[in-house]
Amino acid sequence: MATVTPALRAFALTLALLTLGWPQPGWTAARLTAGSNGSPAVEAAAAAGTATPTGVASPAGAAAADTEVVSRISTRDKVAALTFDAGSDAGHTQEILDILDRDGIKATFFLTGAWLDQNPDLAKAIVARGHAIGNHTETHPHLCDLTDEQVLAELTRTDEKAREVCGRSTQPLFRPPFGEYDSRVLRVAAEAGYSRVILWTIDSLDWKMIPAEELVHRVVDNIKPGAIVLMHVGSQTNEPQALPEIINQLKDQGYRFATLPELLADGGPSPPSEGTTVYTVKPGDTLSSIARTFGVSVKDLVTANGLTDADSIEAGATLVIPGGGSSPGGEKGGPADNKSGDQGGYGSDNSSSGRRPGLWARLWAGLTRFWEWLTGLASRVLSSV
Repeated sequence: MATVTPALRAFALTLALLTLGWPQPGWTAARLTAGSNGSPAVEAAAAAGTATPTGVASPAGAAAADTEVVSRISTRDKVAALTFDAGSDAGHTQEILDILDRDGIKATFFLTGAWLDQNPDLAKAIVARGHAIGNHTETHPHLCDLTDEQVLAELTRTDEKAREVCGRSTQPLFRPPFGEYDSRVLRVAAEAGYSRVILWTIDSLDWKMIPAEELVHRVVDNIKPGAIVLMHVGSQTNEPQALPEIINQLKDQGYRFATLPELLADGGPSPPSEGTTVYTVKPGDTLSSIARTFGVSVKDLVTANGLTDADSIEAGATLVIPGGGSSPGGEKGGPADNKSGDQGGYGSDNSSSGRRPGLWARLWAGLTRFWEWLTGLASRVLSSV
């Protein structure tokens, strides 16, 4: 039998730990760069500690039950909420604001702290024109991979910037990046003063730079009373061409538009459909492996998600698992009525949260984390030489 070298054993152990989810992203960075000029996420985590930052409501005994996950407003009225995620660049924000003004429509904008830093004048304009704002975190991370303190810092730092720039808090609206959350993220959000976790009913897929005509059809063809429409302000969209037509066609159908605070005050979140599970495709996943994991057929997945090419699923895409297939474990959640998810101006990262993936998917993810960790460590070592 071949001898296993100590180096190979160390590599195998590291890969196994990474596959199981350790260390969480940011673990090494937090310890290597805490107190230095690290990334905003690292500096946020270092600054957070365990205390609640000043000026943020933190009700005693707050728990996940204190936060409602909303993907649609419960109403029979023909009313919809247009929501725009502002993750990185200014993009088409000014044009979107002008279009909304022209049609007398108020929308809801979810802002990241990074976007607030780069676009304070636009942030002020959003509030000055009567639109609502919500929290989209500081750096648009995968929150389920962060510690409680890091999640709290992502929320509180963004809210502090919104208060400083816009004179208004983002509470109580919070949209998690990629639509990802679990019971722990909900608990921390509640502690930070966020009682509404906002997902969506319709994903416009605007971030894919789909043609304006297709973008219009995606929204108009899937509209329903109380729908929350996910769009983005980023430059890699065709919103300026599509938005006026979306508004006109929905108005022709008798729809009106309102901000999320207005709709949540009038109605409430629509209960999730029973028997529905949402899964986020991980690197290495195939439809066959996902079907086996959840005990459903490939045909069921293709039908439930309207797939035209069963071989074209991408990591980060969201799949609806029909019939509430048996869960492989985990307690993550995501938007129930979407085949895609929040891009936020950070690349093709459209995903909501799903269940725990299979072994091979976790091994692939572990290898990916190991490579990222190794290259990050090498970069920091070289930069310090």
